[in-house]
Amino acid sequence: MQHGVLNFLKPPGMTSHDAVAFVRRVLKEKRVGHTGTLDPAAAGVLPICVGQATRLVEDLQAGTKRYIAEAQFGRETDSGDLLGHTVRECDASTLQLEEVRTALDGFRGEIEQTPPLHSAIKVGGQKLYDLARQGKEIEIPTRRVTISHLHISRWQEGDSPRAMLDIECSGGTYIRSLVRDIGRSVGNAATMSFLLRNRSGFFSLADAVSPEEFEREPKLVSLREALDWLALWTVQNDEMAFALWQGKRVAPENSPLSLTPRKDREEEQAMREARPVSISRIVAVDGPVLVENESSTLLALTSRTEDGFWKAEKVFDLR
Repeated sequence: MQHGVLNFLKPPGMTSHDAVAFVRRVLKEKRVGHTGTLDPAAAGVLPICVGQATRLVEDLQAGTKRYIAEAQFGRETDSGDLLGHTVRECDASTLQLEEVRTALDGFRGEIEQTPPLHSAIKVGGQKLYDLARQGKEIEIPTRRVTISHLHISRWQEGDSPRAMLDIECSGGTYIRSLVRDIGRSVGNAATMSFLLRNRSGFFSLADAVSPEEFEREPKLVSLREALDWLALWTVQNDEMAFALWQGKRVAPENSPLSLTPRKDREEEQAMREARPVSISRIVAVDGPVLVENESSTLLALTSRTEDGFWKAEKVFDLR
């Protein structure tokens, strides 16, 4: 069985479910799952986990996302994009760039968002888009999301003005809802007419693999590489690796370890020289730590307990 993550370049017209089915067919593997739905009409980065990497889905979903989206003013649809039915039209010919720029200030930071009716969120065990097709009236639950970066990179005037938006946000943010709400905030209407996800967590568009490329050369990013945003500790003997892998708590005593510093992709910092440390040094590390044996066949995603011990949250046996 293969284990790893595919940085998949999803083309427009393919659903996230279709993308998973495609990877299953190419690799002939059953354990395949994506890390967060990308709209069928959208394109861009869709990390897909294979084998034991499927245990990382929720970890990879938690990363921030980066998008380029186009907002078309003058109408609003029930789905929030051009595939939906028009529910409201406005005269947008006099809308000015500065009005929209000013409105964006109200959407930066933590905001409350109502997902679009045509979405995969479940209410009462059923997906919203299934309920919408049945014509049922539903109270859509709101959610808190964070918009860390939002600005207009291009503006096109006309009867239906368009704004190209550069967005960085938390996982679970609906860009269609963001565009819809921006339109409402300027007393108009807006629909998302284009969406490209150019980053999901640490997976970027520059390294994404198209369906044709993957079918020709089906390679995956290893588990170790997929987690290279974490601090990495290499156990110089397998005793501690087995202890963590078996679910035992490990005390922060002077057990021999080797620290392999990770490159910060966001800031493009240079890799530091590896140096030996003791497990007591892990106490200073914030967040989860990836521990592996020297042969990289036993990996454990660990965190510190309240009493200072280390315990595996997830284990991976690649022997």
